[in-house]
Amino acid sequence: MSGAERRTSVRVPARFKVDYSHEGNFLISYTKNISAEGMFICTDKPVSVGTHLKLVFPVGDLHEVVVTSKVAWVNHQGGNGDTGMGLEFIDQQALLKEAILRIVNRIAVVESQNL
Repeated sequence: MSGAERRTSVRVPARFKVDYSHEGNFLISYTKNISAEGMFICTDKPVSVGTHLKLVFPVGDLHEVVVTSKVAWVNHQGGNGDTGMGLEFIDQQALLKEAILRIVNRIAVVESQNL
């Protein structure tokens, strides 16, 4: 079963800056897409599946939020699609999930109007 088939939430294209840290290194990257349950981060140096990362990114009226995530899958250079990692949000607060859902729904409506 592919990652797309396991998803339970709508994932929409979205590009914004995400800060995260791994093994003492502070890194900056950009998203490719987001859902209420996770996001894809474009990076030339994805970390191993199962790694926990603390993310800092803007979400609507909440400005910058901090959320813990787990690397669910990795796409390395030379593979199909963009190089980066699919992240699953863990221990997500209800307020954050609602804010992300509002953004996802807004983007989905705009995209459907452009078809």
